[in-house]
Amino acid sequence: MFDLDVRFSVLWDPVKFLSFVGADEVITEQREERDTAGPNRGQLSFCLYAMLAVVKRARWPADLEEARAGGFVVGCTPAGAPIYRNPCAAQFLAFLPNLLALIRTQNSLFMPENVVRLSETFSRAYDVMDGDKLVILGLPQPPLDIYDAPVHKSLLDRMQGFFNSFHILGNAGPALLQDFYTVESLAEGIIGSAFTSLDHVPDHRLRSMIHILRHQDLVISCPPEYHDSLLRPLLGPLFTYMLQRLNIKWQVINQRTSVNDKDEEEQVVYEDCAVTQEMLEEQLVRLLTREVLDLLNVSCISRKVPEPAANKEEIDEEDVVMESVQVASSPQPTEELSELGKCLMKHENVYMSLLTLSFTSLSWKDTTNCHRTASMVCWNLLRQVVAGNLLPEAVTWFYTSVLRALQVHGQHEACNTPLCNLAMLIYENLRPRYIELRAVMTQIPNISIEALDLYDQRLVDPNAQKVGEKKRRDQFKKLLAGTIGKALCQQFRKEVHIRNLPSLFKKPKPDKDILETEQLGLAALFSPENDAL
Repeated sequence: MFDLDVRFSVLWDPVKFLSFVGADEVITEQREERDTAGPNRGQLSFCLYAMLAVVKRARWPADLEEARAGGFVVGCTPAGAPIYRNPCAAQFLAFLPNLLALIRTQNSLFMPENVVRLSETFSRAYDVMDGDKLVILGLPQPPLDIYDAPVHKSLLDRMQGFFNSFHILGNAGPALLQDFYTVESLAEGIIGSAFTSLDHVPDHRLRSMIHILRHQDLVISCPPEYHDSLLRPLLGPLFTYMLQRLNIKWQVINQRTSVNDKDEEEQVVYEDCAVTQEMLEEQLVRLLTREVLDLLNVSCISRKVPEPAANKEEIDEEDVVMESVQVASSPQPTEELSELGKCLMKHENVYMSLLTLSFTSLSWKDTTNCHRTASMVCWNLLRQVVAGNLLPEAVTWFYTSVLRALQVHGQHEACNTPLCNLAMLIYENLRPRYIELRAVMTQIPNISIEALDLYDQRLVDPNAQKVGEKKRRDQFKKLLAGTIGKALCQQFRKEVHIRNLPSLFKKPKPDKDILETEQLGLAALFSPENDAL
């Protein structure tokens, strides 16, 4: 990466790296010319951005014959598709060991013994940048005039945006394809670099790494023949670690919401809004959770594309209405397991981590995650192992996780419907084999045992009268009514009932028609019995 061999050592040693980029030097804003490490940072940034540009822009010819004549086609896949070679493959493969070493070193910078080496000038170099804080918290950014913009950033701003090298690794997969995925011991190299010291890496740095894995197609672009040898060793430990980390984070958040300790709040002021550090950390946990579950969704679930109708004139209007009603009312998911998902579900330790992460996340206080996971992920993963020999304790835990999520998110209609559908799918498919699910149902507050017996009879008895799916779903939703929690604004409301409350308005007297209600004597004048005439 550099001309001198002595500079290669800074990529492998965190202490030398901090000294090389000048993060351990005290520099005042008035004497920025004393920043002797500035050229080192510039040279390192130039190398990284140059390689990133080459990886993103270098491509083989679009025409197959032209690519074959130029030596860009190196073979064919078992399906007959050509395998291309990127023209920058040789340069990137020579660059890859140094890149992995740099990523490992940057992860090690967050360890306590390296954090204390930061000088007073760069003590906040690992914090979230001020502009990113506004984006994370959803606060509006002040309008920026190009004439008011500073000519250059401060030393701290430049140092904060310096410690990130994941983008090159994320773009390498879709750009180099076979040349990248066939690197020897690539899984071990990524685990030993990007996945080291994760306990010390802050949430905003970890989120950027997972975001790159999710949005830059490093996972999706991997050929199926390398799923088991490359992606399974990467994603399996990653999801297991993120389950443990996020579970602890959400437990802390739940404790904060239940205990109001104002003395420990750390106020940070932006313009006219006072925002606590706890709010920033909670929002980062929420965004990190979404990135992890999005990665799980992309890795394991492939969405079905509905087939378009052949001809609109051939479809009766009544058929269209009936079809739309059936699609809207069907609780069956429209997604299926991807090829990578099928590979991951073959290994017990991996699929148990995926299932535990999916069902545990349902009760985390994030309605967006709950809705997406309940409607697209949970049942698609669980039905792959339903035919196996699941332990009764595991089945009970899966079902109670859904009921716990109903208690947390049941007041939101967007979460109530997919959670009830998920609970019904689990109960109907597993109740005939696991009687423990009935014991769980009997613990629901205010449940009707007679209605539960009738529902179970229709499930267990093959000769019982079957009912329609919509009616079945409504009946099951009534059974779960006792688990649905109330919104915070409704939890402490005192019900007041006043009997014989007087009306605020008096009832107006009805208008009487004098001609119909009173006798005026005119009819008697013309009566034949009247002797006076």
